[in-house]
Amino acid sequence: MELCKHLSYSRSLSPGKAVFFYKTADSDFVPLRVETARVVGQKSGYSEGFDANFQPKNVERYELAYGNPQTIEACYVPPNIVELYCRFSLRIEANSLSPDLCSDPGVVKTLKQLAGLYQEHGGYIELARRYSRNLLMGTWLWRNRHNQGTRIEVKTSQGSHFAIDDVRHLDWFSEWPALAEAQLNQLAAEMAIALSRRDMFWFADITAVMKTGFCQEIFPSQRFTERPDNHDEPSKKLATVECLDGQLAACLHAQKVGAALQQIDDWWAEDADQPLRVHQYGADSKNLTSMRHPVSGLDFYHLLGRADEFLELMRSSPASSPLPGEIHYLMAVLTKGGLFQKGKG
Repeated sequence: MELCKHLSYSRSLSPGKAVFFYKTADSDFVPLRVETARVVGQKSGYSEGFDANFQPKNVERYELAYGNPQTIEACYVPPNIVELYCRFSLRIEANSLSPDLCSDPGVVKTLKQLAGLYQEHGGYIELARRYSRNLLMGTWLWRNRHNQGTRIEVKTSQGSHFAIDDVRHLDWFSEWPALAEAQLNQLAAEMAIALSRRDMFWFADITAVMKTGFCQEIFPSQRFTERPDNHDEPSKKLATVECLDGQLAACLHAQKVGAALQQIDDWWAEDADQPLRVHQYGADSKNLTSMRHPVSGLDFYHLLGRADEFLELMRSSPASSPLPGEIHYLMAVLTKGGLFQKGKG
């Protein structure tokens, strides 16, 4: 299949902001606040003592001992609060069944057939299991997973209720306890239907209940702002959402939550040691490298060009036979959504 000039898909997973709050005897929702602190940092960077050629700078000893005053924002659990809540909503739509925009009718036909056969082979079950695994593991909490115990609760628009009392010992590659595995399968079954049926409007309400330490630090999303001109403005600002009464609650950006749910790509190698966030070039942001470099032929655009080949493979294979990882990855990118056109060049 030839790549066309204009091709885009709408995302199928749409999470909301994940809001931090706690409960008291008087209220079931007290926003977790962000506080501003004035601190004295240390001058310890490379450029403080060396030039670009690794030659020591002509600085006095006392200059390296001076502090570096900064104003930052931070977030901590209030004293005497032992349970902290983080809650968000998730909407799933079947947007990977066909392109949102495409300039080539032949490409539209091929991609619709690809999604249809993928559904017949149970491919959406595989994607749904992986999204559900990240949902129930609390991957979306990021650094906040490190606490004294996390309970994950999921309520769906189908009336289902799933709960795992302690997710600390759940791992991406290891087997789960029988009860947790059963709930994973049930949640994935609902999600797979929502991913593959346009008449299905599916929502989930997800809550994490975290047992925290005394005044434990919490890590909301960080806002990217311009560097302030004076020390009175915080150099690091944290994300908040305004509540009905005007109070500001610390939160994780919807994009950060979505990035965690999309960490399902372990098809990039047979001995993959981590699931990567779904990305056209298999970007590994921690190691600053690409696991699906174009020269490998495993990137999204090479695999998209092989759509006709994958169609024939699925047509000639029994519906019960396992699909290769390349097809799962290709459909995962389309499920993520985005602009995939070749462009004018």
